[in-house]
Amino acid sequence: MRLNIFYILLIALCGLYGCKNHQQPIIKENLNILPTIYPEYQGALLPVNIAPLNFKIQDEGDEWMIQIQGKGNPITITAHDAVEIPIKRWRQLLHQNQGGSLSITVSSRKKGEWYQYSPFTWDVSTDSIDSHLAYRLIEPTYANWNSMAICQRELSSFKETEIISNKKSGQNCINCHTFNQGNPNEMVMHMRKINAGTILIQGGACQKLNTKTPHTISNFVYPDWHPSGKQIAFSTNLTQMSFYDAHPKIIEVYDTQSDIVLYDISKNEVYTSPLLANANKLENFPFFSPDGKQLYFCTCDRIDSLPQQFSNIKYRICSIGFDPQNNQFSKQVDTLIDLTNAGKSVTLPSISPDGQFIACSAAPHGCFSSWIPESDLYLYNTKTKKLIAATEWNSPEAESCTTWSSNSRWVIFSSRREDGIYNRLYIAHIDSVGNLSKPFLLPQRDPTYNQRNLKAYNLPRLIKGKVTISPITIGRCAEAKGKKSVRFSKHSYKPLINEATENHSEIN
Repeated sequence: MRLNIFYILLIALCGLYGCKNHQQPIIKENLNILPTIYPEYQGALLPVNIAPLNFKIQDEGDEWMIQIQGKGNPITITAHDAVEIPIKRWRQLLHQNQGGSLSITVSSRKKGEWYQYSPFTWDVSTDSIDSHLAYRLIEPTYANWNSMAICQRELSSFKETEIISNKKSGQNCINCHTFNQGNPNEMVMHMRKINAGTILIQGGACQKLNTKTPHTISNFVYPDWHPSGKQIAFSTNLTQMSFYDAHPKIIEVYDTQSDIVLYDISKNEVYTSPLLANANKLENFPFFSPDGKQLYFCTCDRIDSLPQQFSNIKYRICSIGFDPQNNQFSKQVDTLIDLTNAGKSVTLPSISPDGQFIACSAAPHGCFSSWIPESDLYLYNTKTKKLIAATEWNSPEAESCTTWSSNSRWVIFSSRREDGIYNRLYIAHIDSVGNLSKPFLLPQRDPTYNQRNLKAYNLPRLIKGKVTISPITIGRCAEAKGKKSVRFSKHSYKPLINEATENHSEIN
């Protein structure tokens, strides 16, 4: 009886700790080289709560044995193709090794003999990353689309769920999803073309807005929430595209007009300033400081001769004071980041929640740097007033949209580095003094998924929990016939708008 109990306990322990009969092979030769793996995860710094970094070994071999070692019980895996790490044991190993390192050793069997590669490491940060990531999945096209969806991914696993698909909203264009300080219950997005309108979600309620007024050049476009959740800043844009006949580049995307406005949610009113709606300038990409007292934005001089002179469009990042109690802006604009003398245009900014760093994209011209291969990421330190290129994060292809974790220690950004066509998402660490880690590709259960997936990732947004409002509810809201029309405040400056202009362009 005691012997039976012993075997029962042994089986239970093996189930708990993943015991397997992995007989250690006799190594014929140490190769003294690193294995070639995809994605290139060697030397990555990981959030303590990230999903397993499954990978595929691209060297020749009939069978593989992988050992992941650190404090606690190691993980040993045999594989003939992709390496899939058991998620429960992975989470335990990360927890036990936060602030330390994991060593990964790969051995290869060829023609009955075993060869061992040099080990590589994964460092495990004590800094966690927000639980979920929202993004749009869309074909990498310019103006046409078939299906698209805004999805959310649980970052500690591989679970992806739909926030809204255009199959539920009339096969239209869905874009510009943004959350209030990473709150999954406060969200705004736009519906374009069919069932057009702005969708505002707060506390489980969904409403559809008509945001075109006699004093705005278009419907609302690029948003950012005020930290109070009471206001949202939007750009209004007239956007055009031009295509090259014979050139390595394919497309140029640019605004012919753009302003910035403020929407007060409870009052359903729009405000602006002559410094944010100047007919001689282009203003774009608004974002608030974490204390809500400054509004940052991109701006440049307006050029009439477009597209002939779009290479002269070079944005800089400026700020203006904001009084949230009265929806009033200050009378002065200050310039923070200006690379025009270096021949660069600075756009797509985002600020860390602690207010210390502003991430932005710098390209030779324009404001849609995602389509410009020379686009690189830069970081501006608001304390030291210094701007540096994020060299560790950049590549020969375009890097563009960024999103910050709520603890200001992680950045996820989009990059076309793999093939120059598809935007994919990379995760990287930044410490309190601005030291940067090597970026690593968003992990997938099947490590070859990104090589087969025909959708590009657009506008990543880290959020602190799961969006719980159902896609059906959002779809019904989008397809509703009635929509609430916003109005310009009688206390606000009102720009003069040429009503003959209308934006027919959709940039994907």
